Amino acid sequence: MAASDDPSLVRRAQRVDIARALPLGVLLPLESSLLVTVALKHFDAPGWVKGVVAAANGFGLLASPLVTSLARRTGRPVMLTVAALSFIGTLGFLGAMVDTLPLFVIGSVVGIGALNAMYPLVTVAYERNFPAHELGRRVGRGMALKVLVSAVVALGMGAYLRDDPGRWWVVLLAGAAASAALIVLHAQVPSDPLPRVPGMRTSALPHFGLLRDDRRLRLTLTAWMLMGFGNLMLLPLRVEYLGSERYGINADAAKIAVLTVVVPSLVRLLAMPLFGWVFDRLSFFASRILVNVLFALYVAAFFTGRSDVGLMVGAVVLGVGSAGGDLMWSLWVTKFAPAGRTADYMGLHTFFTGIRAATAPILAFAIVGHVSLATVALVSAGLMVAASLVLVPEARAERNARLAVVFD
Repeated sequence: MAASDDPSLVRRAQRVDIARALPLGVLLPLESSLLVTVALKHFDAPGWVKGVVAAANGFGLLASPLVTSLARRTGRPVMLTVAALSFIGTLGFLGAMVDTLPLFVIGSVVGIGALNAMYPLVTVAYERNFPAHELGRRVGRGMALKVLVSAVVALGMGAYLRDDPGRWWVVLLAGAAASAALIVLHAQVPSDPLPRVPGMRTSALPHFGLLRDDRRLRLTLTAWMLMGFGNLMLLPLRVEYLGSERYGINADAAKIAVLTVVVPSLVRLLAMPLFGWVFDRLSFFASRILVNVLFALYVAAFFTGRSDVGLMVGAVVLGVGSAGGDLMWSLWVTKFAPAGRTADYMGLHTFFTGIRAATAPILAFAIVGHVSLATVALVSAGLMVAASLVLVPEARAERNARLAVVFD
């Protein structure tokens, strides 16, 4: 019997998921902004090094199919494997506290990478523990708390780095503590071993054969690649744009944290219930197009000027788009994957996400020295629009199918 068939187990899974949101909220601003800020402000790291730090989540996502394969081979409940990843991540953050640039970079990549390698297994646990018609709403609760915590932590850590930049290692210590707490909490999430699929080999590589067999998967992953590459090129460049003297804003760590984490997180918190409802009830493809358009609008507002108004508007629109993007990125495979294949679909999704997450920031920092940041932003916005156009035919087909059912 699945946990979602037992109300008491559903409540238990919800409580643990909400508890997990607290340390995850501490880690979110490290991943999205603070580690790059430390690399920029404390180590004065070259562009390609900042790109590697910004790409840490991508390296973890690339490893997610291997993690899924290991979890299937061990035959242990999937969240125990996730707990082991958090142990590895804790060691990474502790190593990054050493005041040398190589150890900071390696430790940051290990810490954030371990955090992201767990996504396919966590999605399997969500699908097991929550009823399908409540999936977006219940997962959205934990996500909402996570972004609230991330806003508070980013505000505090940003002010701390501004007032006492020499104690940057405290940020890494907080990451290590949060990762250590996740070791315990992950182990409390109800979960089962990954099922073995008849006729399918257990492979450390993604199951690329799914692309041949599933047209909607091919289409969706193509749109994700275009949209994600455009977005991930610009995410770390927000810190560069705000903090580097080259662009004339020269914001301190506190202002960078407010505009890159605090404001988007608070807006994301307010918008999360809406997108939870959207995910559970409305067309996936139409909803994804809406989110893509919101991200393109954020780019236009944030990177086209230096006024605080434009920066704030861009941060707000990013928060709205991120609310939908987070839920859809984490849960969309549950609408497509056959029984027992959710981890494999998610592993393929996270692998391609890892490719763009590992390459886009490094490429962005490499080319921004040769072309204007506005040009990079224009290209990124174009990729987001292209991603929407790819999905338009499928969105129309979904709409027509719904109308046919209504008038049948």
